[in-house]
Amino acid sequence: MPTATQDIDLLEHEAESLLNFLRNLSGESWQAASACAGWTIADVIGHLTSVDLSSRLLRGLDGDYSPPEGAPAPGQHDEDAFAQSIYRRAIDARQRLGDELLDDFTERINETVALFRQVRPDQWDNLVYWPPGPMSARILLTQRIAELTMHGWDIRSRLEDGYRLSDGSVIALLETVDRAARRAFRPDPLLAGRSLRYRFRITHPEQRVMDLILSDDVARIIYDPAGAPEAAADVTFECEGETCVLVMYGRLTPDAAVGARRLSVVGGEVYLAATFGDRFVGG
Repeated sequence: MPTATQDIDLLEHEAESLLNFLRNLSGESWQAASACAGWTIADVIGHLTSVDLSSRLLRGLDGDYSPPEGAPAPGQHDEDAFAQSIYRRAIDARQRLGDELLDDFTERINETVALFRQVRPDQWDNLVYWPPGPMSARILLTQRIAELTMHGWDIRSRLEDGYRLSDGSVIALLETVDRAARRAFRPDPLLAGRSLRYRFRITHPEQRVMDLILSDDVARIIYDPAGAPEAAADVTFECEGETCVLVMYGRLTPDAAVGARRLSVVGGEVYLAATFGDRFVGG
């Protein structure tokens, strides 16, 4: 697993790569559709610059992870309402900042990198407020890398032929895919007390196993299930890490991934593999 310093370096590198790309965009390109349904490229940057990360991190480093004024308590979290609030803040930021959108995003991302570099070794386990539930400063760093690079893909994949996520960003995205899975694969009442285990054997950039558990109550991820026999999985898929995160983050449907031969069925019930996409809601 990368060290905190390595992850900060990765965040800085990925941020600078995205900023350099954005600085060369024409005005028309900012209004082009991104890979986020219904969002323009400007909307995506509005979202990235509207996240109140620095103040939450500073409070967490001081030992305060209570909800800021006006923010919901984790026990009141609702994924659909959360998604709507994210969209409203993104559009508001894009409209409010106008031609200053890129400058504001540049300032915020540079501030975030500088703040993470100030975290002491004994502070990485400090909890930081987040609407779905508090997370450690260390996990917040990984999540910020994942969010930045996934949205970078949303932008650049529409304007650059053959754009690929970097290996480092794929590793970060794989570490945060549990939350994405909860949004992309909602509990299925038709399972009626049963659960289905979809196993992903990931071949690149590192070999690992990840299980997606679906039931009528929860959708969750189990990373590297130790000692789990092959029979424990109802279906086993094999793919590269980039394909896995694109599916889990709702950018590539399971059916499309299978059709493009990016996702292979290597074991389990053929019927369940064929209906995998039926349980996909979207990220």
